[in-house]
Amino acid sequence: ESHRRQFIAFMAAADWHDPKLQAKVADKISNVQDIIRSVEKAVGENTDQDRQWLLNLCHPSDTCFPTLVRLIVEPKYQGFPALHIVCLRAVQLTLKIIHMTMQGHPQGSDPNVGWWSLVERMGEAQAIEARAAICALAEQQADMKLALLALLVLGELGPSALSPQRVRLLLVVLERKPDSASEISEVVLRVHAWGGQCRDALLMAIVEQPGGKTLAEVLLQVVNRCDEKRKLRAVKVLTGCIAMPGGGESLLYTNDALVLVEILLRELPGHAEDAKSFECHAECFKALAKSCTAARQHRKGEALQVLEDLREDERYEASVHRKCEEVLAVLAQ
Repeated sequence: ESHRRQFIAFMAAADWHDPKLQAKVADKISNVQDIIRSVEKAVGENTDQDRQWLLNLCHPSDTCFPTLVRLIVEPKYQGFPALHIVCLRAVQLTLKIIHMTMQGHPQGSDPNVGWWSLVERMGEAQAIEARAAICALAEQQADMKLALLALLVLGELGPSALSPQRVRLLLVVLERKPDSASEISEVVLRVHAWGGQCRDALLMAIVEQPGGKTLAEVLLQVVNRCDEKRKLRAVKVLTGCIAMPGGGESLLYTNDALVLVEILLRELPGHAEDAKSFECHAECFKALAKSCTAARQHRKGEALQVLEDLREDERYEASVHRKCEEVLAVLAQ
């Protein structure tokens, strides 16, 4: 409620009657939209010239990125959410490209690489000011599109910005803005990969917040259709949630739980040669069977046969055989 009042207050304080300021804002919105279109075009076409242009855009000496961030912070623009929306999107896209350019670099695995990139380009004091402004936009409840884009930027900055205390906002926005599910799910996968307190806060928020069921449906689609890296992370998120007290039956609709059983039965044999991946899928099956009676009984004969065959197959590692035993023990209950 306090964030809502603050947002209404700064909207009311905007100098809507200054035609010069309005014209200036309209011009800046148009310019930022041009930047967004140029970035999307360069990423889509991906020619040598495009890649070089993107590298130049992301270089610490380029002034475009700091300028975009300052437009979010600048006091005189606080009453113009349309400007904030386009600036946040442009900042998010630029941070994404910075992440891509850092792949293979020693610092590329640091979850806070986005934050350090912001500090490098703006200095620590301005970066901290910008982070506070973006956090305030994520926390306000009057404009969900603005809150969503602010959260996407925080997700790119890393746990230094999207702290454990703010992770719950992902579910708040998802509940209020269901069409954000695809973008929110990408941030969820990233936050889970950070581990630690952020992961713990995320799993609790998914199980406790009303938006959790919607997110679980999206994660189910990720497990069913996306690339292997996203599939595996989504399986880990679902496992963590299902394993929490009451997580299985409260998080998944019965039909979704049965669909997940079928997906896991399909995936388990295909991952048996990769012990770590197999263990993740089997652990998900075990957690689901423990917490949901309908899932435990669904296609039980087939599940027993698949797991027994894998347990007896000498081509696979001992850890695969042990995990099969664990799941079989649960199914026998």
